Amino acid sequence: MRFFIAAAAAALLASATPAHAQSVSIKDPKLFWNQLKTMGYVPTPILTPDTIPEFDIEIDDFATTVRLQGCTAGKDCKYMTMVASYTDVPNAPATWLQQMNDEFDLLRVGINDEGHLYMFGAYVIEGLPQRELKRIFDYWAADTAAIGQEAIDNGYTAKK
Repeated sequence: MRFFIAAAAAALLASATPAHAQSVSIKDPKLFWNQLKTMGYVPTPILTPDTIPEFDIEIDDFATTVRLQGCTAGKDCKYMTMVASYTDVPNAPATWLQQMNDEFDLLRVGINDEGHLYMFGAYVIEGLPQRELKRIFDYWAADTAAIGQEAIDNGYTAKK
């Protein structure tokens, strides 16, 4: 009976993670950058590779800066942050920013040094299947669109 239970558990674990499901690693930023390329993203060259590796990608046509954080000399990174700014949303009111922070609990929004609205998210992704990283990017895209629409609906975009 023990053998049957162990065999059933092993079969369940084997079926839960398909052999073709490649996991994400940010321990080596260059390899992570290449993983993004194979996933169909077009990352810019890595900046500051010896400290905090950083590059830009577009996620559903929205420019996003990806920074690999908690690194030791640009390697063995611990988590990823993403930052995007809305250059057409200057000086959004503090009350609205707080409302956005309350509504979008996995993100932080604020005003950057140039006075533009920005959003920020931090994610521990080491070992996740690539499909889960894609899901994070999909949520990021949905949230950037929703926050942008909120800014438009509330009249906070710059007049052209």
